[in-house]
Amino acid sequence: MLFVVGLMISSAAFSQSCLDDVWQCLRNNQAPKAKKFLESCMASNPDNAQVWLMKGNVYYQLAKTDQAKMEADPNFVPRYPSAAWEANEAFLKAITLDKEVQPKTGMMGANLGQRACAPLIFTMGVNAAKAGKNEDAVKFFTAAAHNYELSKEAAEIANASASYLQAAIAYKSLKDIENEKVMLNKSIKLGSKMPACYVELYYIYRDEFDTLNCAKVLEQAKTNLPEDAQKALADAQMNYLDFVGNTEELIALCEKVVAADPSNYEMIGIAVTYLNNSKAFAQAEQILNAALAKEPNNFDLNSQMGYRFYQEMISYDDQLQALKDQKAWNDVVAMQKEGTEWSIGRKAAMQNAHDWCEKAYQIYSDNLDNNKRLRQLKLLLGKEIPQELNDKVNARMH
Repeated sequence: MLFVVGLMISSAAFSQSCLDDVWQCLRNNQAPKAKKFLESCMASNPDNAQVWLMKGNVYYQLAKTDQAKMEADPNFVPRYPSAAWEANEAFLKAITLDKEVQPKTGMMGANLGQRACAPLIFTMGVNAAKAGKNEDAVKFFTAAAHNYELSKEAAEIANASASYLQAAIAYKSLKDIENEKVMLNKSIKLGSKMPACYVELYYIYRDEFDTLNCAKVLEQAKTNLPEDAQKALADAQMNYLDFVGNTEELIALCEKVVAADPSNYEMIGIAVTYLNNSKAFAQAEQILNAALAKEPNNFDLNSQMGYRFYQEMISYDDQLQALKDQKAWNDVVAMQKEGTEWSIGRKAAMQNAHDWCEKAYQIYSDNLDNNKRLRQLKLLLGKEIPQELNDKVNARMH
């Protein structure tokens, strides 16, 4: 027994002496030399929390040294590319072995060490994502997020939220939608100030026809995002109102979005598309007329006006189809007679759709959607279809 106790005392003494050498090297900014001393410490004390804690400090300094050299010289190749990750693993191991492990003077404890590693590991995630190594990117981003969360400071929590968003993007690249959802929800739970979190998660739930979670995400966005950032949610908000069939609120929101920035023709196009799909043709036409007064030769605006009347024509066809579905054949025949309100309205919508699509085509002739509509309308109206239009549609569809 005395022999065993003696061995334990001898081992502890060796460990302490060995760590003193490592410690002195670190205090003299000699991390590579400290690493060599550390190797002998690790070999003799694989389960010593103090040794693992010191390893975390050594590898952290190696990572910081590489980082400083890269900032000074972009062509510098890191000597210890995985040092930050090894430092983080060492800090974790130390605290696993002994929750109360204390660092030597001037060194970092396990908790502080993990937090210090967070930005370095985040950078590793960025580099992995750029290289297309998305599984590694996920590993690094989630570890960085965990480390940031060890702090209660607002800036660190914001960094954790950003790390979860990056992990979600990596999962999306891996086509792992379930884990992408998990990461986005974690980011939002931390009060994410990034609209992309909410928009991406909304459309995932939208694709799953999950109206409850769609509404929940948009509500969380209202709570967490500053007012100026909420503009980025306009498309998702309009989509949701269209999704649940709330036409009244959709019209009000579309008009509000357009009024907020009448020169944003891209957003006008989005708003008008939702209005047309909801058969709010008068409101869509009013918005487009106001925009066309300023930009009469804007392709998107002219094409959208063509789409407005095209959708109205479709709505007339839907009325006729509803009667056919009911097998009300007498009503079907009566509705299609020349001079009926249905016949006059459908023909006017068809002609207007053609004229606006034609104008858009003259402005820009290589948009497949507009060209397909224009060719269909010419066919319905019995108009000659120019060979050039045919060729453009066939080539793009092929």
